[in-house]
Amino acid sequence: MRSETSIHTSANREIGVGQFVVVDDALVSDSDIRTNFFVRAADCGLSRAQAIVDNLCEMNPDVHGRAIAQAPAEFIRQSGPESELLDSASLVLACAQPETVVQALAARCWGANIPMIAVANAGFIAEIRTAVREHTIVESHASGRPDLRVMAPFTALREFADSVDLDALDSTDLAHVPLVVLLIKAVDRWAAANNTKPSGLSLAQIAEIAVLLRQMAPTPGEENFEEAANATNANCTDYEIPDEVKAILDDAAAKTIDAQTSNFWLLVNALRRYLESEYAQGMLPHSGAIPDMKADTASYVSLQRIYKQKAESDKRQLRCHLHEVLHDAALPTDHVSSEQLDAFCKNASKLRLIRTHSLTQDIGESSVAQDLQAEGALSHYALFRAADKFAAKHGRCPGIADTETSMDELCKQDTQELLAMAHDLVSAWQVDEEISSDLAAEFVRSGFMELHNMSAVAGGVVAQEAIKLITCQYVPHNGICIIDTANNLMVSC
Repeated sequence: MRSETSIHTSANREIGVGQFVVVDDALVSDSDIRTNFFVRAADCGLSRAQAIVDNLCEMNPDVHGRAIAQAPAEFIRQSGPESELLDSASLVLACAQPETVVQALAARCWGANIPMIAVANAGFIAEIRTAVREHTIVESHASGRPDLRVMAPFTALREFADSVDLDALDSTDLAHVPLVVLLIKAVDRWAAANNTKPSGLSLAQIAEIAVLLRQMAPTPGEENFEEAANATNANCTDYEIPDEVKAILDDAAAKTIDAQTSNFWLLVNALRRYLESEYAQGMLPHSGAIPDMKADTASYVSLQRIYKQKAESDKRQLRCHLHEVLHDAALPTDHVSSEQLDAFCKNASKLRLIRTHSLTQDIGESSVAQDLQAEGALSHYALFRAADKFAAKHGRCPGIADTETSMDELCKQDTQELLAMAHDLVSAWQVDEEISSDLAAEFVRSGFMELHNMSAVAGGVVAQEAIKLITCQYVPHNGICIIDTANNLMVSC
């Protein structure tokens, strides 16, 4: 950790980690004191890693930091207890490191399935690369339509809906019937009137149900009936398992288990068995949650109880299948905790799986180049990679003077060479992309320096991604993120 971006990242993620390690062999310089908020004038000449750790830990006494005053390249190569720190990490962050160091770290992290984030800055432009062989997410907090089971009411829900006689209610009571009941009633009436089963409905048929609901209202514009009519598109379609969850269920890892299988895949294997059972009827376990709706307190509480009981019943069924899975894998029945099972059931419709490409893999071997081009960020990525080649060739970043050549002449020469290298890379990726000479000149003009405000922006983004990866909550970006604040561009591929 030797860049300002890394410091901003660490400052932002202090609240989400228990401990961190800073690897940096540099001493605090006058330049650090001027640009780095987490070193002080009194630290000048001392270990930069130790100064940063001491000052970061002041932000949160519950977080433990450790400084290793060693060059990152040397730290990677060594063996012994220090090396084990890397192998046991929850996340590795590499900022402003030579590509040789990034590649060595990437290979090591990929083999151990440790998430890694590599960050590079060039003035007002930043690149964030995330690599993880496999990242499974239970609590993705993904948005989705409410799961009210209107088209396939389970027994308790059907009995509750049937217990409500709309014709026997006065206008006041009708105005407080929950939308779930109204939807089920309207679907039943529409099916009876059309002598058909309410499945596979077209948009036109769903619109007819919405019209019917408005006709059923005691007065035009009655709030709960309008609420139900507006909810027909989301609730009057056949139940479908989300595509992301289908892909997880069909993944090879979900079909073969043993004692080394992770808890996530053990639970997914149990879910496959659950869905194959007659009980499930092809539907995922219910979360037990229902949205707010216009209703009287007694009706809403009764509905909450019904859905929560359904969720508990589904969880008991899934637990039985999980015990079978654990038995087949020669694992104890308590190998997966009750808390893990609870979270899995509540989020069964929001499971996510991320597998990025490795940082050691040429993007020409995947669709990443095409994706970046479609988002208008391929030129930025190519110039960052060209800069890596430039630095390896010349031992300096483009735009950094190491001779008596004038800066104007140096920038002109470096821009031409950087542009040629970038075009060679794009050609190797078999993508037709014209890289702007102005963009290449901007990279060179920056000297790949880290501006304070840009480091704060990039550090904030990286901190968010780091917390997502560490906590396995929310969905991190999948691969490469380019930020160009000068051109109001931020893309993720």
